Amino acid sequence: MRKVKILLAVILLLALCGVTAVGCGLLGENKKAQEGQGSVAATAPVEVQAAEHKPKGREQRLQLEASLRQLMDKDSAKYQVYVFFPQWDEPLVMGDGPQSSASIIKIFILGTAYELAERGQLELNQQVTVHQSDMVGGAGVINGRSGEPVYTVRKLLELMITESDNTATNVLMDTIGIERIHRFMRDHGFQDSVLQRKMMDFEALRDGRDNFTTAADVGKFFRVLREHKLVSETADSEMIAILFGQTDTECFPQALPQARIAHKTGELSGVYHDAGIVYEANDSYVLCILSTDSRGRGNTLSTMRDMAKTVDTAFRP
Repeated sequence: MRKVKILLAVILLLALCGVTAVGCGLLGENKKAQEGQGSVAATAPVEVQAAEHKPKGREQRLQLEASLRQLMDKDSAKYQVYVFFPQWDEPLVMGDGPQSSASIIKIFILGTAYELAERGQLELNQQVTVHQSDMVGGAGVINGRSGEPVYTVRKLLELMITESDNTATNVLMDTIGIERIHRFMRDHGFQDSVLQRKMMDFEALRDGRDNFTTAADVGKFFRVLREHKLVSETADSEMIAILFGQTDTECFPQALPQARIAHKTGELSGVYHDAGIVYEANDSYVLCILSTDSRGRGNTLSTMRDMAKTVDTAFRP
């Protein structure tokens, strides 16, 4: 009987130890779970903070947009703006909708010619006779020539950009073909740009046929050109060299005398555009400003210069 009591006591003791062990184990797991939850809770704010942090490019675009908006609101003219800094993932685009392109449409003729030349479908050294019937007024130097001068396609392209020569532009449109220019614009995604008339064709204007573009299209052209991805490394470099020769220096060059600018301007009554690639030191950026409904050329140019200075300051903080 005594042995039985001892045996029962041993069994009871072992049972109590097992329950204690299980309880200790459960307490240990619960503690680890609480420690794990504490660890997750500690890192959660860091994850939230990282998700809420805005990229520098976006912050810079928002700040620049606000600054440009203040300048634009002081002028009665309507503006479209395109800015692209190389450190950004996407451009700043303000304003949309096709508007009269004036002479800035000529950049698409330039791009078409070099693309055709790259494909062997146009010879840049081909000589073209400019007939008296081709001569038109407005910007340019050819219409002051006597007789019927002969130029290479390359020289006509240069005059079309640097002097904004309207006669050279019209001869190039005939030489290249308007449909080819349209195809170039479509193939490269310049979807809101259209060429419907020759330079100084007032009859077409009266019929409602004008040339149109947007800051987004023009800015994209210069962005791709800057990256040498428009036609080819060689062709793009040649086009940039021509654009450096722009003789209209009233806007961007006057605002940014320290920079070298490969650009094209355009002007009609109530319209002034300037767009291109701004080179400073070892870096560059794209800037395009289109203005319409201007009631004072001087005021609009002053506003555009201030806008260019604001963009440049943002580029060089």
